[in-house]
Amino acid sequence: MSLEHFIKDHKTAFDDSKMSEDTTLDFEARLQQELHQGSKPVRRLRAMRYVSIAASVVLLIALGYWYQNEQQRIEVRDNLVSALDASDTNSSRLEAIYDIEDQLADEEEDEKILQAFFKILKTDSDANSKIAVIDALLKFPDNQLVRNHLIDALGNETEPLVQLKLIKSVALLREQRAKAPLKKIIENEESLPLVKGNASDLLAMLNQ
Repeated sequence: MSLEHFIKDHKTAFDDSKMSEDTTLDFEARLQQELHQGSKPVRRLRAMRYVSIAASVVLLIALGYWYQNEQQRIEVRDNLVSALDASDTNSSRLEAIYDIEDQLADEEEDEKILQAFFKILKTDSDANSKIAVIDALLKFPDNQLVRNHLIDALGNETEPLVQLKLIKSVALLREQRAKAPLKKIIENEESLPLVKGNASDLLAMLNQ
């Protein structure tokens, strides 16, 4: 029997045949699985987008907070330095120095503050102000600019109390470059015996 005759003879069977229930359920399950798998990348992309937006918002808030604090810090510093420059009496100058130390105690080296302190060391300020400045500068022993100015001050200072403070300072720093100004103090006939004695002791220590 040919295939054509077989199909014609069994046409009714072909028309009435249906997919079994198990086959139908299996097909639907596979379809749902494919659709579910296709939606995963979309959900993942949406989640990543939300996380990115949230991170950007947090970063902007943090930057804004930092900027505001930095502006406040700069304003406080500038006001303190201005008060120091405007001080026309020994007591007001000393008070301004202590205010800078108290309010900016945890700050790292600030160029503007350091320059204001260096200016006091170079000018004819009172001994108490210079001693307070030296104490403040010693908080930055690794700063080369600070070390340079302390050595220069040692070579130029004539006030005995400040000289003694500077001698102790360079002793703490173990600064070999202090030898020349120490010799200058020792050879100066106007230097007090106490100052000469401390200078001689430090020079001997540095020569060891």
